[in-house]
Amino acid sequence: MKPVPPLDGTLAMDSQTLAANAHDEGNVVNDQTPYAVLFPGSVKDIQNMIRYCAQNGIKVATNTGRNSVFGQTLAPGGLIINCRSLNTIHSITPNGADVDGGVLWMDLIKAAYGAGLTPAVITGYTQLGIAGTLSIGGLGAITSNRLVSQVDQIQQLQVVTGTGDLVTCSMTENTDLFLAMCAGQGQCGVITRAVVNMIPAPKLARLYRAPYATNDIATCLSDIRTLADRGGRPRGFDWVASVNTAGLNGLVCLWAAVLYNPNMPPPPTSVLMKDCSSTARTAIATDLPYLDYVFLVDTAVNCFKSGQNWDRLVKPWFNVILPDSGVDKYVGTLFPRLTPRDVSPTTFVLLAPLLRSAFTRPLYRVPSSGKWAWVCGVLTNSSLPGPDQAFADAMLARNYEWWRSAAAIGGTRYVEDAIPFSKADWQTHYGAATYSRFAAWKRKFDPHEILAPGAAIF
Repeated sequence: MKPVPPLDGTLAMDSQTLAANAHDEGNVVNDQTPYAVLFPGSVKDIQNMIRYCAQNGIKVATNTGRNSVFGQTLAPGGLIINCRSLNTIHSITPNGADVDGGVLWMDLIKAAYGAGLTPAVITGYTQLGIAGTLSIGGLGAITSNRLVSQVDQIQQLQVVTGTGDLVTCSMTENTDLFLAMCAGQGQCGVITRAVVNMIPAPKLARLYRAPYATNDIATCLSDIRTLADRGGRPRGFDWVASVNTAGLNGLVCLWAAVLYNPNMPPPPTSVLMKDCSSTARTAIATDLPYLDYVFLVDTAVNCFKSGQNWDRLVKPWFNVILPDSGVDKYVGTLFPRLTPRDVSPTTFVLLAPLLRSAFTRPLYRVPSSGKWAWVCGVLTNSSLPGPDQAFADAMLARNYEWWRSAAAIGGTRYVEDAIPFSKADWQTHYGAATYSRFAAWKRKFDPHEILAPGAAIF
């Protein structure tokens, strides 16, 4: 094997770095030690090392902080490229933000807010790399039920393919590569730069919260539908969902937010909650500065990190996207069966309507009918620090059965999760035509089949 090429950054092979990259945030897949970790000093480093790995049959995975939960960003015996070292925000204007793939969404949000702007779609947890969330699609979970897909709010990408070529792509230039990279799980290249859509940033958020009885899931779903249908109007909410972060102390809790400026405050609760249940009409409202609001999940996770051994918990997360026609029965059957093992004190349970027509990228799979699709996330965390293989195995089996039930009614998987998939399962998820198209892109842009081995799609 030839020596590695000269690099602007660092190629780490010390035992401490390798051990830190032998597992990801999920602590489900362990002992996947890479041969080396690249902290690139330039995009050219990524090109050179991918070419080197292609010539020598070495697998390559990328990350910006090991945030996957089921080994998707691991490369046992291979190379991990930590793109966090490429983190420049090149420009922010109303026409878009030009950023390196290693920039964290939190950092972009803070920088844009100073210019009176905000990304059009924001994830719940924002300490994630932009390239990472775009690789799985990116799901808005805090600001809108209508702008929900991050990859649908990207104008342009710069990508290093599996052959080491640096390519700029968009819906009008190198379109196949662009579509292959949007929710493509890193199978066809490494995102090194992106132009992200921006919108005007509000100053404030008014957040309404109301817990429902455990046996009243149907009422909560009905209220959420009513509010989502009215959303985006002057007398409606910008975002509505059921969010639970307190274990089994009430499985469904209405969260509804209005984003506003001081000169145009929201109407009274009675107007906003018109036609909803008495539970919704008694929701408690809290006013927050916009940045405090969009960082609510980060604040919670930071607390878990400081007091709950968050980074060592086993995280067999489950995420599906359900058709509107089947969500009531699915959730009404699933939620009452959840146990303290499924829903620990640090577990997040999310149920939110998403405007189905807002998803246009072919590799971002959503149900095929209905105005709304519903993300159903049970982000299970172990109560005690891991590793705990018995717990992980039991939860993986649980997740697979839950996914089979979702797929049977037309549901799809949101791949920020831990569901053990075979190649046949991936074909079911993508559908025969899209899977075939995806496989053709893989052969074209990663002909040596070195990229993103952890997903095991092909």
